[in-house]
Amino acid sequence: MMKDQRKLSYRLGLCRIDPSDNSVVFQSKTDMNESAIEQTKLSLQPKFIEVLNVLARNYPEVVTRDELITQVWDGNSYVGAKALTNAIWHLRQQLSPLAEVGAVIETVRKTGYRLLIEPEFDVEANSEEQDLLQLTSGKLLHMTQRMRVIMTSMALLIFLGMLFTGIHLYQDKQKMLETQVTALTRDPGSERYPVVSHDRRWLVYGAYRPGFVPSLYLKDLTNDDLPVRQLTSSSSTELRAAWSIDDTRLYFTSRTVTTAECRIMQLTLSTNEIISLAPCSSDMSAIDVSPDGKSLAYISSHEKNKMGGIYVQSLGLDNAQLIRQSCEINCSYEDRDLAYSPDGYWMAIVRRYSNISEDIFIRELSSGNEQRLTHGIEDVRGLGWTNDSKRLVFATEESGSRNGFIIDIKSKNISSLDVEGMSYPRLIGDSGELVYHQYHRQFEIAYLSLNNKVPTTLFPLLYSGVNHRNPDYSTQALRLVFVSNESGFNEIWTSDFNGQKLEQHTKLKTRVAYPRWSPDGTKIAFIAPDDNHEGNRIYILDLASKHIIALASTYHNHGRPAWSWQGKSVYASTSAGITEFYLNNQAPRVVNSLNMGVGFASSASELVFTRSDTQGLWLVNLNQPDVVETLIANTDFKTTNNWTLTQEGVYFKSDHIGEQRLNFWDAKSKNIMPVLQVPRSSLSSFGSMTYIPESSRLLMTLDGYPQRDIMLLKHKLIR
Repeated sequence: MMKDQRKLSYRLGLCRIDPSDNSVVFQSKTDMNESAIEQTKLSLQPKFIEVLNVLARNYPEVVTRDELITQVWDGNSYVGAKALTNAIWHLRQQLSPLAEVGAVIETVRKTGYRLLIEPEFDVEANSEEQDLLQLTSGKLLHMTQRMRVIMTSMALLIFLGMLFTGIHLYQDKQKMLETQVTALTRDPGSERYPVVSHDRRWLVYGAYRPGFVPSLYLKDLTNDDLPVRQLTSSSSTELRAAWSIDDTRLYFTSRTVTTAECRIMQLTLSTNEIISLAPCSSDMSAIDVSPDGKSLAYISSHEKNKMGGIYVQSLGLDNAQLIRQSCEINCSYEDRDLAYSPDGYWMAIVRRYSNISEDIFIRELSSGNEQRLTHGIEDVRGLGWTNDSKRLVFATEESGSRNGFIIDIKSKNISSLDVEGMSYPRLIGDSGELVYHQYHRQFEIAYLSLNNKVPTTLFPLLYSGVNHRNPDYSTQALRLVFVSNESGFNEIWTSDFNGQKLEQHTKLKTRVAYPRWSPDGTKIAFIAPDDNHEGNRIYILDLASKHIIALASTYHNHGRPAWSWQGKSVYASTSAGITEFYLNNQAPRVVNSLNMGVGFASSASELVFTRSDTQGLWLVNLNQPDVVETLIANTDFKTTNNWTLTQEGVYFKSDHIGEQRLNFWDAKSKNIMPVLQVPRSSLSSFGSMTYIPESSRLLMTLDGYPQRDIMLLKHKLIR
């Protein structure tokens, strides 16, 4: 019998692909010996190899995205659309050594992909197999010709039908329009949260400019020659705004640079008059105006001991009362985003159930009744209504990749827009268009050598095209643990301290986060979504047995885990405060009522930690948990996640205007010394640090400066 061609090995130039073990082998001559051949073998995810195989079998023809999703992901467009884009990106990265002969995979606009290097298959040379191959090829050719005849006939019938239904011609034409993306901004900096005025003339958005604080900017969409206008001053930061119904005013969140006070502001464009309306908590808070123009809704957590929730302010009334419309105490969720439907019937709400899981709800404004539309989204990155108030366009981030989707609120069917990088979409009236900011970002694990005599900078530890983050090092295991999306999902991986000898330890195909080594280097604690994707659990991976267990807990949400000094329990923040969870599954113990961000056990009786509700570095005596002292004052220590504890002191990140700094706090002298200055946004706000004593290296999550531009989208699914 002839081998299945899908399993045949083949060559692409000096690269050999073997589907049997999902490997790619590159051959090159060594520098020392021209006749010697050096081989480099890489293992790729099976789905990546399947995509490459389909392109190779169809060379030199173009393979449509639908065909690839059908063959590789069994036609599952919701999963396949994003996974295909991710697979093509990875293949280009891994096949980059072939770039000397030109591009390897070509994107054929509005169609699909084509392999540009002719594959050489290892077909066995006996006549029977060759005859069978030719017979199979002949049948395929015959079937293809028949399909072409059928498709041509169908196209003719459709064309004739359209001639006799002229009244629907315009609608049909609109539905068949291909996706069109137009860049509205190309300025230096990072533009985000776009909103277009109701008359479609003005675009307002928030932006970082190099060397300046974030501000709001106004662009005239009817005249590209006019310069963009900065609306807000450099003494405050603003990023997100909403238009009044008559387009004469803007409402936005504003935070004063010197005091960090946040207020909802009203700006009258004709006079530049600014009025303060209400308190808020962030310059990135979601904000929207009701369709009748009478109410302003926004997300805030400015009230003490209350999670982020929806607040509504009546407009045009003096001394109007601010009303909270979300859960206030003992809440199992936090509201994160919102949008009024154009007909004023619904409010769409993004709700976070845990720090790694979000979902979309719609609330009937007249009754307050709610419906849940999605289950188990990692992160929702903005949403907006279509003009008919029957569908929602939303963006998600899953394992480091962003894309856009549309959901029917009645059927709850979700379709992919297949727009890579889509973030915070907002539709433009009844035009069938929307604006969004396109987002691309790369997370890497970087290291700083601390014992160099020559000043140094941050260097990537792992040279790869995928995201790596949240490193933690074990001096017992001599291994580094981190989160990687190499497989297409965020999973737990380890390597040696040089970033070599990589090994994947979980295959949960969901979001795992914040891994931490046990003191003896035999276990790894991490968090991942619960079975209902409405919260998270603390999981323990035993490296010897490969078993993963969930620690007993009655809590809905758990913060980053921190091991006890003996390694018999794990501390994490819950709704009750700092809570101790035991590996023997006895009932958890609440240590105290404080909210811990990141913690390290410095001894059997002491836990050093940051707090999520206030700045500074703190120390709690575990035998007397009410005894909490300040190690570093909040004026000097202003990070929650980016720090690590060593025997000599604490390394931590601090933010300054236009820059970030790495600092060292000496435990003996209590002095703080700057170690390194890096550009703003170089280090992830949600990253982590770890120290490797064997090489005197400090490791951290390097956040590639995000590229954001405002884009205009025309898409057939939105019309």
